[in-house]
Amino acid sequence: MPRPDWYFYFLFYLLRIFKWPDSVILGTVGIPTILLLLALALPFIDRRRERHPLRRPVAMITAVLVIVAMGTLTWKGATAKEVVASELSSLVPQWAEKQGFAGNAEAEAGAKLFSQSGCLTCHVYTGTGSANLGAPELTAEGAKGRGIDFQIKHLECPSCTTPGSAMPAFATLGADNLKKLATFLEASKGPK
Repeated sequence: MPRPDWYFYFLFYLLRIFKWPDSVILGTVGIPTILLLLALALPFIDRRRERHPLRRPVAMITAVLVIVAMGTLTWKGATAKEVVASELSSLVPQWAEKQGFAGNAEAEAGAKLFSQSGCLTCHVYTGTGSANLGAPELTAEGAKGRGIDFQIKHLECPSCTTPGSAMPAFATLGADNLKKLATFLEASKGPK
């Protein structure tokens, strides 16, 4: 995932906490908006004449908590570890063992391609990846019995085979790589 400018690190980290599709709107739009509105409304709610900061505990505690929370989220967003494609490729032997396609060279090549092509940005496979934009989990994709031809057509033009799909087309990978990916997906029938 590309990193935003430093002043959005807190939102960047909130995206790691609030996962798509269930709670990402709440975490990235809802909570910051509610806190901003509360901060803007606080002077109108607390109408006492006293203005000395030490005699306004609610306002001071609120301000300190906001500063600490924003600072912590910004720091965590700045130091968040990014998963590198080579780290994901090291999971391929585990996937092959769990799914039972160890020894199938084409499926293993497809799994490596899957791990390096950014598929795990939106899909989850055996607990790895993140579910974004409503993308389905692919751990048991092969159990659906769609066939290699369907998988290739879907990878070439996702919106043609699944209307409304937000998945980008992978036709530029070439026919050989698409066949490897399709073989991998069809070999993924769920943990053995």
